[in-house]
Amino acid sequence: MMYKRLKIIQALIIAALIASCSTVIEPPNGMVDWSLANTTGSKVTMSVYDKVCNRSYFRVPIPRAREKSISTCADSDGKADVRYRRYSFKTTADNPWLDTKLTKNQALMIR
Repeated sequence: MMYKRLKIIQALIIAALIASCSTVIEPPNGMVDWSLANTTGSKVTMSVYDKVCNRSYFRVPIPRAREKSISTCADSDGKADVRYRRYSFKTTADNPWLDTKLTKNQALMIR
């Protein structure tokens, strides 16, 4: 009986320690909220790379005629500096990575 209580207390202490840990480190210039807008006639899946925080957002599905909100790290000017392309396993001449900078609440139109 005492062994069971000790295990429960130990599990609660471990859970409390894990819950109190914070792995989220705020970027120095904050975040920029912007969106991908699908203007094509069909569903599109995009890949987005945040050049400021070096994060990849693979397989971002965007339904036909809809927008998908994205939040990325801001550069020193307060803009999102990203690369994007249609999702695929290989970069080809028909599907290159494109670079752009976006401000808060701006929409990147996918055509």
